[in-house]
Amino acid sequence: MKRIIFVLIAITAIFLSSCQKDEDPTINTTSIDGSWKCVENSGIYGTQNYYVDISTDAANSNKKIIDNFFGLGLGTIVMATQSGQALTISNAVQLGHTFNGNGTISSNNNSISWTYTVDEGNGPDNVTATYTKM
Repeated sequence: MKRIIFVLIAITAIFLSSCQKDEDPTINTTSIDGSWKCVENSGIYGTQNYYVDISTDAANSNKKIIDNFFGLGLGTIVMATQSGQALTISNAVQLGHTFNGNGTISSNNNSISWTYTVDEGNGPDNVTATYTKM
């Protein structure tokens, strides 16, 4: 009788463990932190290709640190606020550039579509960009 109970428990355990859903390791569904390739279109500078790094601010998990935004160089950061799948940049000033705009994060967190303005003191430049996670 003990042997039958043991066999039933073993079969049940095997059945339950085989029913777990496999997750796709190539899709990051929890964070946009990491390295991104940017293809940017500026009314003044035309098409630019460069890389950015996004990380979460240690003091506020809704704040994202974007390193090399607008291709201004590594170590030059712009802060964005994340709310769900939306990113917002409000009056961020870096190296004489003022940035305002919005980004939309794809449902699988593998791309971000941006629309923003950059003002270097001569009036705003309208910019669109697409980030693709690497």
